[in-house]
Amino acid sequence: MPPFGAAARDLFLLQPGATFLNHGSFGATPAPVHAAQQRWRDTIETQPDVFFRETIWTATRASAARVGRQMGAPGESLVFLPNVTEAVAVVLDAIRFAPGDEIVLLDVAYAAVRKAAELTAARTGAGLRTIPTALQMTEAAYAEGLRAALTPRTRLVILDHIVSPTAQLIPVETLVPIAKAAGAKVFVDGAHALGQLPLGVAALGADWYASNAHKWLFAPRGCCLLYSAPEVADATRPVIVSHYNADPYPRRFDYVGTRDVTAYLAAADAADFVESYGLAALTAHRAGLIARADAALRERGASLVTPHAPALAAWTLPQSRPADPGDGPALMRALWSEAGIQVAASSANGRLLLRLSLQLYNDEADIDRLVAALDRLSWPGR
Repeated sequence: MPPFGAAARDLFLLQPGATFLNHGSFGATPAPVHAAQQRWRDTIETQPDVFFRETIWTATRASAARVGRQMGAPGESLVFLPNVTEAVAVVLDAIRFAPGDEIVLLDVAYAAVRKAAELTAARTGAGLRTIPTALQMTEAAYAEGLRAALTPRTRLVILDHIVSPTAQLIPVETLVPIAKAAGAKVFVDGAHALGQLPLGVAALGADWYASNAHKWLFAPRGCCLLYSAPEVADATRPVIVSHYNADPYPRRFDYVGTRDVTAYLAAADAADFVESYGLAALTAHRAGLIARADAALRERGASLVTPHAPALAAWTLPQSRPADPGDGPALMRALWSEAGIQVAASSANGRLLLRLSLQLYNDEADIDRLVAALDRLSWPGR
C-alpha cells in the first residue's frame, strides 16, 4: 500500500520539521513526478531541434489524453496552459462582448478572475453582475441567486467549482444547465478540482472548464488544463499569437513559442501517481483529517463553512470584533514564524477564515500541532 501521513513525507522536498496544511495554494510535487519532469528536460537538452519540431506534438497530445481520463474529457478537447488565470483570459477573449452585454460571476470569485472580468468589461462596455453568497449555502439558494442574476443580455457565466478562500463546493451540476437554458456561455473555474473531485467535465455541459494540475494532481507548477466544448473550440485561441495560431484546436495551443513545457508532459506521470493511491483512498484519508480538525476547532468556537470540498475546508474563528483584511495574513505569519505551520487565512464578511488543505503527507499529529499552536498563540481579535 502506498504510504500516507508522515511516511509519505519522504516523497516530497517539503522543509523538514515544518507542518504544511496549505497544499491547495501552490501544490507540492512528489519525487516520481519531479523525476519525470527532469527526464523530459534532459531529453530536450540532448536534441532541442527534434523535440520542438517533432516530439512536442505527440508528447503533448499523449499527456492530454492521459490526464483527460482523470477529467472525464477526451484528450483532443483539452489544451495545456500555465494556470487557470491564463485560461480565464483565453475564455474572455473568445467572446466578442459589446456594450450592454453582461458577465455574471459569484461574489466570491477568485480575485484574479474577477479582475480579468472587470478589465474585459471596461474595455468592451460590458457590465458585471454578481451572485451573492453566504458562508452557509444550500443548492437551492445558489440556483435562486443565479436565476436572479441572469438577464437576456448575459453572455457569460463564470462559476467556481470550489471557492478558493472559503473552500465551498459549488453545485455546478445544477447551475450549468440553468445558465445554458438562459442562452449564456458558461466557464467553470475548477482550479482546485482535478485530483480532489471525481470529474466528468465533458458531461457537465459547460462550454469551458479549467483546472490546475499543479494543485491536487501533483503536477509540477505551471500546469493547467482547459476543456473546450466542440461548439466553442474554433473560437478558443491562445492569447499569445504564435506560429500555429491559425491551426485547428487543440494544435494551436500545443506550441506557443519556445517555453518549458515539461510540466505539461509530466502531468501524465502525476495522473499515474494519483491513480496509484486511488482517489477514494486519498479522499478517505483527507476527510478523516478534516473531521479531526473540525472536532477540535468546534471546541474552540469555530464553525465549519459548508458545503466544503473533500480535502479543502475552512472555519470561521470566533473574534471579539469584526475581522479586518490584515487578520488573515497576521494569523498566517504567526503560525509559520512561531510554530512552523503553514495554513491559509483570510477575512470575509467580517469573519476570520482559517482554511486547511489536507494532503496524503499529513496525519493526525499535524492537526494536533495546529490546534496546540492556536491555543498557545491565539489569533487576532480572539
